[in-house]
Amino acid sequence: INYLLDLCEEIGLYVLAAPGPYICAETQAGGFPIWLAAMRDIRLRHMRTNFWKTYDPEFMKYCVEYFENILPILGRHQITNGQGGCVLGLQIENESFQHVFHYPIGLHDDMRVLAKTARDCGITVPLFTNDGFEEGSFIVKDDPKRKKKDFGVDLYGFDKYVVFTPNSEPTSWVVGRDPSYLQEWDPSTVVKELEKMEKKVRSFGHANKRTPIFIPELQGGWFNHYGIKYTYDAIYRFYGDDYTRLMLDTVFSQGCTMLNFYMFYGGTNWGTIGDPDVYTSYDYSACIRENGLMSGRLRNLRKGLLFLQSFSDIMVRTDAVLSSKLQSVRSSLDKTISLQRRSLVSSDTHGPVELTFLRNFSPQKVDCFDLFALSKAGNVVTRLSCNLAYKASFIALGNYTTINPNIHLVLSATPIHIRAYSGSERKKKEVWIATLAEFGATEMASADDKDVKVVTIPEGAKHAHVVLSSAVTGVEVDEASFNPELHIIFLDKATLSTLYCYYDNRHSDDTSKAAVAASQPKIVTWGSYNAYYNPHTKILTADSIESQTELHVLTFGQDSFPHPLQGETIYGPKLAHQVFPLKANGTTTTNLQNWEIRRTDFGALPWQDCPRKSKGSKWFKNVQLDYHFTSGHILYRGKFMTRERDVKDGSTTAPKPREVWLKFNMRHRITAFVNGVAIGSHMVYSRTLLSPGAKVGHDPITFGGHKFLVPPQALSAGITQLGAEAGYRVQEHEIILVIDSVGLSRMPFVIDDVRNPRGLLSANVQGKSVVKNSETWQVTGVDVRNLDMVHSSTGFPDEHQKHGWNSTPSRPHVDPNQGGVHWWRTHFEGPPGALSGSGVTLPGDQSVTAHIPLCLRIEGEFSAMIILNNVLVGRYFGSDSPQHDFYMMDGLVHKAGSGQLNELKLMIY
Repeated sequence: INYLLDLCEEIGLYVLAAPGPYICAETQAGGFPIWLAAMRDIRLRHMRTNFWKTYDPEFMKYCVEYFENILPILGRHQITNGQGGCVLGLQIENESFQHVFHYPIGLHDDMRVLAKTARDCGITVPLFTNDGFEEGSFIVKDDPKRKKKDFGVDLYGFDKYVVFTPNSEPTSWVVGRDPSYLQEWDPSTVVKELEKMEKKVRSFGHANKRTPIFIPELQGGWFNHYGIKYTYDAIYRFYGDDYTRLMLDTVFSQGCTMLNFYMFYGGTNWGTIGDPDVYTSYDYSACIRENGLMSGRLRNLRKGLLFLQSFSDIMVRTDAVLSSKLQSVRSSLDKTISLQRRSLVSSDTHGPVELTFLRNFSPQKVDCFDLFALSKAGNVVTRLSCNLAYKASFIALGNYTTINPNIHLVLSATPIHIRAYSGSERKKKEVWIATLAEFGATEMASADDKDVKVVTIPEGAKHAHVVLSSAVTGVEVDEASFNPELHIIFLDKATLSTLYCYYDNRHSDDTSKAAVAASQPKIVTWGSYNAYYNPHTKILTADSIESQTELHVLTFGQDSFPHPLQGETIYGPKLAHQVFPLKANGTTTTNLQNWEIRRTDFGALPWQDCPRKSKGSKWFKNVQLDYHFTSGHILYRGKFMTRERDVKDGSTTAPKPREVWLKFNMRHRITAFVNGVAIGSHMVYSRTLLSPGAKVGHDPITFGGHKFLVPPQALSAGITQLGAEAGYRVQEHEIILVIDSVGLSRMPFVIDDVRNPRGLLSANVQGKSVVKNSETWQVTGVDVRNLDMVHSSTGFPDEHQKHGWNSTPSRPHVDPNQGGVHWWRTHFEGPPGALSGSGVTLPGDQSVTAHIPLCLRIEGEFSAMIILNNVLVGRYFGSDSPQHDFYMMDGLVHKAGSGQLNELKLMIY
């Protein structure tokens, strides 16, 4: 954690720390230790039962102990320490409602003790919590008559998830959906969920009347489930490239000024850390995809964030214009203006700066329409052409005066992304970077003391540079007329997708300097896949893909680079702009060969008895959690006897064996072997509530039973007992059940499901030939209390076995004629560095590359565990999961020249 926060400080990232103790995040047990969940007398999250909490001091004792260990680490990185720092605030708990729809469920004592512990541990930054949605939980109350037990945190926050995939929306919890069901989302959902957000939050009163509107988790995508037929790529297409930007613009139209995206990068559920809601990939269809590549959604969002950063002095405090009659902008197309706000901190003789939040939800789904700028009397001042894709958004700047008071923007009908200042005080220039419309003309209107002028760039332009200049009257100077200029650089959509901007946001004790730095970029680039400026080394690094050949760099200020940039540019000598070539690097592929194989010897595993709840019961006393076998698999071995008539004298064939059935109830996935012969597989898992294997909520364990018929070839492989009764053949049979749990549930909101049983719940062998009372059961697995990382095991006790490997000419596969579990391994040399791409480093000539990790693709109806260099990186479930691509991230791969080969192991059955 200390290393992570050091990195954040180095690269200028601020941190909202959310250490829990409960974190949710689709993780097993919501992040609580497995050993704590296994203590059944402890009420985790104080849950007595579903929807009801009773304070548990014993549970709180462990929470305080945890805080006392982790919070001092976070405390060393607070911005309130006076020595830089990155931690802005500390979140207490997670989505711990005080009440839901007026039903009391939260505990003031829970929040009070955690908050006091935080202060006792030296936390001085604001404390906040996050309502699951706007319910006014734990707000600070000004009322002196408030109840003494009431407790409020420093900042009220609430999470906002708006559009769900069809298989995740609340109705699907009750009514099952077709797992291939995925259709276009309805814009009215966004309107319904967000249009009255500001009014509702302010209505909570007390401190909420004046504190910032704060969203600790604003939706940045969504996760996927087992049993679904579509992948994260389909979910990404469902939301589209503009969704996260749409969320950003819409919540800012509702007065939000503090937010965090969940997720911005989802990544991977390494090992078995995920709960039953998710599989290995946690891509989330987020802005940065699981493989580390930047999506189109990120590039669109970045343009919106750059606008907010550039105009932060205007955006920091605004008031909504609630009546459409008072708005200064009108659209020719219905449902394209979300709201208008006016700045409370930026105003001149023209009045406050106006921000019109455009959002295209038009029923016609057309991209082109007109905007009308209106006078105070409601008369049309000018008409501008606007191009905005359906379900896209941007904030239109209006009534804005530049550094030259004679250059006044009436309205921009195209997005402005960056505002910067260049030149000396006497020759200062204001610089904008704006979008060229995809269709039609690009227009914005400005005014001087005489009339309104429309800046128009015709359709088809790739870039344009417009300079507006007007002499400032009433200024006496010895030199030429004081004539500040406005430079507008227009770039097309494809070019703007590569836009990068560095702001010096590092914390400063001088708040006035920090405010200036926050709205003044140092470096702007475009043309490369990505760019990164290190303010410590003053080196700009850019990487690119094959089609990108030029990097454009604009610098503002004299200290951006240790040496001044030189050379003429397409924008002339007035702007510090240069173009640098990008050189390409090659692509590396890795061939996996020279495989070895071994087989799990179930007889050599450390078995222990698996007792029943009572004599004669089919239910087992203990489940996976009681054994602490909570990572991956739990294995069971059963034995039973059969008694069949033997071959009669003079006959060459034995009588046909009678049917034998294995009946069981388990969670979640089972593969069964009898005498080494696979007899079936099954999964008990549901995305709906109150169903066997429910991923969330109550799991009715008496339901969900299943049975396998033991085929004759499996029975015939049993061990014949010598000395049996004459005329009968008595055989002993061995059952091996490989059960894979998809994780402990995470206890979201007020649902007490963390101890829903996993593993084998009941089992018995039935058939007329089965010898009564001959059935016995044993269990084995990996006790996670003995692991450094509790979610890092396959659950097989022999997973680290070094002997028994044999070379094979085959590649990994499942042989239906060979039962059991097989392990495959190979060794390979890693790539020389990150894969593919091209790059340039300034100053100097060091090449870097775009990071594209190795990807392992698996197909087929079998199960597999994927282990790279002793790290469990993925679980493959055949058709039970949509995932077939597993990324082997750079940090886990030994690079070529390191002197180490990589080991890839696959456990397959």
